[in-house]
Amino acid sequence: MITIVEAGRKFRSGELSPEALVEQLLDRIRRDNPKFNAFYEVFREEAPRAAAQAAKELKSGRDRGPLHGIPIGVKDLFDIKGSVTTAGAHRGFHPPPASQDCPVIARLREAGAILLGKTALHEWAFGVSTNNAHFGPTRNPHDPTRMVGGSSGGSGAALAAELCLGALGTDTGGSIRMPSALCGTYGIKTTLGLVSTEGVTPLSRSLDTMGPMAMSAEDVFLLLEGICDFRPQPTPKPRIVVPRGYFLEECDPRIVDLVRRVGAVEDVDLGDVKAAWEANAVILLSDAAAVHEERLKAHPDWFGGSVGPRLQKGLANRGVDYARARDEQRSWTARLERVLGKDTVLAVPSTPAPATVIGDREGAELSRLMTRYTSPINLAGVPALCVPLGKVDGLPVGMQLIAGWGQESLLKAAAQALGIP
Repeated sequence: MITIVEAGRKFRSGELSPEALVEQLLDRIRRDNPKFNAFYEVFREEAPRAAAQAAKELKSGRDRGPLHGIPIGVKDLFDIKGSVTTAGAHRGFHPPPASQDCPVIARLREAGAILLGKTALHEWAFGVSTNNAHFGPTRNPHDPTRMVGGSSGGSGAALAAELCLGALGTDTGGSIRMPSALCGTYGIKTTLGLVSTEGVTPLSRSLDTMGPMAMSAEDVFLLLEGICDFRPQPTPKPRIVVPRGYFLEECDPRIVDLVRRVGAVEDVDLGDVKAAWEANAVILLSDAAAVHEERLKAHPDWFGGSVGPRLQKGLANRGVDYARARDEQRSWTARLERVLGKDTVLAVPSTPAPATVIGDREGAELSRLMTRYTSPINLAGVPALCVPLGKVDGLPVGMQLIAGWGQESLLKAAAQALGIP
């Protein structure tokens, strides 16, 4: 599959048209989506119309920029006018069709992007496998017996299966970076607050971030420009460091070896990272329980087995637990910001292991395994770019590049310095 950059170049040279590309992708979705369950809804009528309009505008000289005519998948948390935002939930919880586009979707339309459909996710975005109790499991194109990660698993699977050129995800504890790593794709957890969360079904109102996923780092940053006010800025030369300690512990040694090749392994004073990981879990569980308390009371049986018990646990958290978690958040954020400064980029694994077999582990057990390296970054609110690192046992694994608050441009520079496309 061509990248967004390559497709844009071919649109403008006349080698390819948006209509032909969309038709090709819709044919591929029709053939392959039953195998992978990457899309919950496909815009089979709207997408060709939008492609024809994009082609007409480009031919007439109205060029909206690098996303013009580019087909995109959208995680089924984002409101799209006329479409039901299922959030991967029980049918009884589904709202009416959205009355308007959320701001992120409105920006994509203005940029000329073409919406292909709604991608799969873990129920209520609260899980790391996208083995959905109501919609069935989403399968990894690299091995259909394996999970795709979550909760933005459909977007990762759609990209890996070459069903779209870019996609949207959300990330509260690693939900963009885990699927990106396990599906061999790229994605960015953005700085908290950079991308609008309006019109996006929440998991944790204090931790949720929105971000793009794609098949190259260059494409990720083009999509990021399309959905928010980010514009690349000049940066210092990035100093790429692999921190010894927590982020290399309890990890498949083959993943550790791959990460060690990226930069200098150094002693970095990050303090108690495990405490940050645990604090993120307390805040996320409590926030999610607050979002769903009334639903839990009214219809506890409508929640899947990997979601309902964890939400009930969130309801049991005490106010003092939440306050202590917030204290740890402030302490951890200050420590991490001191380490990162204006030029340091940490290179760490995205997950401790490649994709597990679907159903092998679920719920809290799988979350404890897979969020070890991602959740602490959410707690600090800083950006992290996930890029493919290689394969272990024939399955993709990924690496996070982590920079200070608002330093997405430094992450782009770091990817370029490492020769990452």
